[in-house]
Amino acid sequence: MESVILVIDDDEMNLKVAKVILERKLSCKVICVDNGIVGLDIMRKQHVDLVLLDILMPYFDGLETLQEIRADATIAGVPVMMLTASGNKRNVRQALELGVRDYIMKPLLPDDLAERVKKKLEDIHKSIERVLIIGNDAKELAAMKKVVEENFPYEALTAAGDDAIKILREYNIILVITCADMKFIDGFKILKFMAANEKLFAMPLAVMGVDELIEMSDKLKALSAEDSSFANRTIYRPAKKVEAEPEPEIPLAREDKKRLINVVTNLTVRDWDLSG
Repeated sequence: MESVILVIDDDEMNLKVAKVILERKLSCKVICVDNGIVGLDIMRKQHVDLVLLDILMPYFDGLETLQEIRADATIAGVPVMMLTASGNKRNVRQALELGVRDYIMKPLLPDDLAERVKKKLEDIHKSIERVLIIGNDAKELAAMKKVVEENFPYEALTAAGDDAIKILREYNIILVITCADMKFIDGFKILKFMAANEKLFAMPLAVMGVDELIEMSDKLKALSAEDSSFANRTIYRPAKKVEAEPEPEIPLAREDKKRLINVVTNLTVRDWDLSG
């Protein structure tokens, strides 16, 4: 999955250097803008994995932009790295108070820029919880991705065959869903890889189609409705945004995990496509 990096800097040369180096060395998509207002607009309209934000800009500087990011619930969690040619302690302290601890010093040196951004993206990918949906039918994968992302607080990745194994290696996956029509040979390869990996061996895996996934979502909603203690811990969250202070996430208790796994297990389809 291609990472999207937004670079906000009023210096045209810095924007050119960042775009060329990061796209060439990290194979990511880089969007460049020269002020915070435009940057905020982009963040509110599309997904951004990481922001590189210049501190000193003549209009709406980096700290003002950062304050706006943190004040907007829809983008507050987007990771930010500050670009700075200044070691101003006041600026550093303000950025720290807003949750930024990563800095890249200017002028931008290609190797340093690529290495620091690569490490940050790796940390981001490891920290975000994702669901991996594996199959061969592009339309079904898109439909299942939509169900997951509209009903659960997780990003959904889709893949087939060897691409799925690559994702399992690189991302923090909490659940694997394989489509019921998946080719047996691909499914066997993935299961063999997971069985040989200590981290992936115990990962929940379900085989289902779109209808079963919707049914699972409905059952989780019903569980949440009838049991308020489970509602506070289940992975389900309403798709509709509620204008209220978010409740802290509470880890699922052991019994709740069993109930959740039972919901998934009861919906699992075992008639894999053996046609190969």
